[in-house]
Amino acid sequence: MFYFLFYFDGMQTHETASTPTVSNAAVHHLRFNSARDARNRKVRGLWKRGERYYLQTRVPGEKSARKIPLVATTLTEAKEEMAKQRTKARDGSLPKGGVKPSLADCVTDYLDYHTKNHSGRKASTVTRERTALVQWVQKLGHVRIDKLSKPMLAAYVKDRIRDGISPRTANLDVIVLRNVLKSALDDGLLVTLPMEGIRPLKTVAKKRPTLTPADFDKLLGAARVCGKNGAQLADYILFLAYCGARCSEALQVKWADVDFTNRLVCIGADGNSKNSKARHVDFNPDLEWHLRAMWDRRAPDSQWLFPSPQRGPQDIPAKTLRESFKLARKAAGLTWVGFHDFRHYFASVCVMSHIDFKTIAEWLGHQDGGVLLCKVYSHLLDGHKRDMAARLVFTPTLLPSPEPKSVTTLILPKTKKRQ
Repeated sequence: MFYFLFYFDGMQTHETASTPTVSNAAVHHLRFNSARDARNRKVRGLWKRGERYYLQTRVPGEKSARKIPLVATTLTEAKEEMAKQRTKARDGSLPKGGVKPSLADCVTDYLDYHTKNHSGRKASTVTRERTALVQWVQKLGHVRIDKLSKPMLAAYVKDRIRDGISPRTANLDVIVLRNVLKSALDDGLLVTLPMEGIRPLKTVAKKRPTLTPADFDKLLGAARVCGKNGAQLADYILFLAYCGARCSEALQVKWADVDFTNRLVCIGADGNSKNSKARHVDFNPDLEWHLRAMWDRRAPDSQWLFPSPQRGPQDIPAKTLRESFKLARKAAGLTWVGFHDFRHYFASVCVMSHIDFKTIAEWLGHQDGGVLLCKVYSHLLDGHKRDMAARLVFTPTLLPSPEPKSVTTLILPKTKKRQ
């Protein structure tokens, strides 16, 4: 009987044998407590929960004060960081308070903004970014953007490499994600980007084979007989090789962009060039001859140099001639050739014709004055290099002059004494 009374008297009313109580020390650890200095005085605006310091400050435009976690681990460091955070709060450079959106929500907002052309970004660029961002959303779309970390992003890149993508593609994926998070940074949702410190993967650029004049003629002959679009494909290939335009830029050229009087053609007049800037390519003899021949047999009901074969009553340019081109290069046995090789072919012929790099860069639409041209585009034929070597002449070396006699062996003439 004594044991029975003692047992029930010792238990608290809210306790049971299966639910242990939470100690006061644990509750104190989870609670915000005022930070105190060495003299046990409260530090105004500085709080501590567990081992972490927090700054409590009022941000302009917000109704209530906000507790901002600090990186500092000591009281001295916390005071220094607290002063910097208060300056940011006054300047309005602190991230917005509240729960941050997930990566999937940020991607949706980013694509919606650029799809509606509020930024002037090209539709093709947005499409490429969308393809990369789908992969990010599948992997990390549920994570809040303020919780994204460098290890998460590095793990994603490793997984993509294991899936078989190239290091260059993985680097481009990180660049696309950076664009999304930069937008969140501008909106005040982030303070820093989580990919800071991630080094891009090393890539080895494949050596591009040199398209020789013989290969070019062989491919051109195959293009002329590759089907009902053979004549247009041959004109297209010659135009790319004679002016160095990109394949998408060439399809957007109109006859109004060809100036036979001033002997030049405008590339990207509608702003659809790669850098959204129009450029003019001066006629060379082959380009002028080719354009005049195309003018004589142009379609009278089209304003385009390369109208769509399936345009019907509409006047629209060809979207692509890639399928016909695949048939032509297969017939020529040159399956490695792409449309961009004709741009390289143009640049190489210009270099071998001793045209200065600045002029070639302007024709190609490069903004660096010829740096990229020198690094990537100037493929020189072996015969040209041999001809240049034959023109190299060194100045004959001069024969060594006889060594002067030593000073000790020189015989100085005798001088007469004054009378």
